[in-house]
Amino acid sequence: MFDDFLTTVEQLIRKAPTAWLISACKTLRSLPADANAEFVLQRLPATANADVSFLMASAVRSASSQMSWEALSWAIQTASSSFYRLRAQQHIELLWAGPSPANKVPARRIDQALYDLIANAKQEILLITFAAAKIKRLTDELWKAAQRGVQIRLILEFEESSEGQLSFDAMKAFPSTLIKAVNVYHWPVEKRDRNQAGRPGKLHAKVAVIDDTTLISSANLTDDAFNRNLEVGVLINNADFLSSINTYLDALITDGTLSRLSGPV
Repeated sequence: MFDDFLTTVEQLIRKAPTAWLISACKTLRSLPADANAEFVLQRLPATANADVSFLMASAVRSASSQMSWEALSWAIQTASSSFYRLRAQQHIELLWAGPSPANKVPARRIDQALYDLIANAKQEILLITFAAAKIKRLTDELWKAAQRGVQIRLILEFEESSEGQLSFDAMKAFPSTLIKAVNVYHWPVEKRDRNQAGRPGKLHAKVAVIDDTTLISSANLTDDAFNRNLEVGVLINNADFLSSINTYLDALITDGTLSRLSGPV
């Protein structure tokens, strides 16, 4: 019975306009403690939303013999406040690169989002890419972040490890001064499965984790990917997702699947 009440309140919060819900809670607190459910329902703010009306009626009738109207009001308002606070902390944004659609869909560019995140990084930056080339602006932003004390990890693909499937080591796109200031990881070829043709798997992920934000896209860290290719990505602010991806990558490093190649002395 209590679970049904919680489900009703949750659905009510999701469907009801915020202003109406606040007004309804204020009304509940103003009503006599001994008022019956029908009396309460008659005095709640009017709404043209049949779903909201039904859910509120269900909540009121469920609560009528279990708690005071003031308690119901605070239960709904507290749950509502928690819901909106948590929702504000969860954010997913579409990112793109390449030709703009005719209707100008408002989506940020992948490279611009990455530059913005790095420019504002305070604690850590992790970049994973298959290829990297002609990225001076990106490396400049990374150097500034390193000078601010931001911890930087790069997980990169190499020509030797991929056995020629990548013709230009990704690390060559980063200045030597920057490489000395960051930790670089690779996927040793002996740790890779091979296909029927004998070729090893490729480090093909494209991921950026900057403080509490994750960017996943199809774009390598290259001038072509940022400015000419048709690429798509998502920017994700979600604590559970961030924890999962950090746990996964840390485990790959711990078990030796990813190996530290270089880093600060």
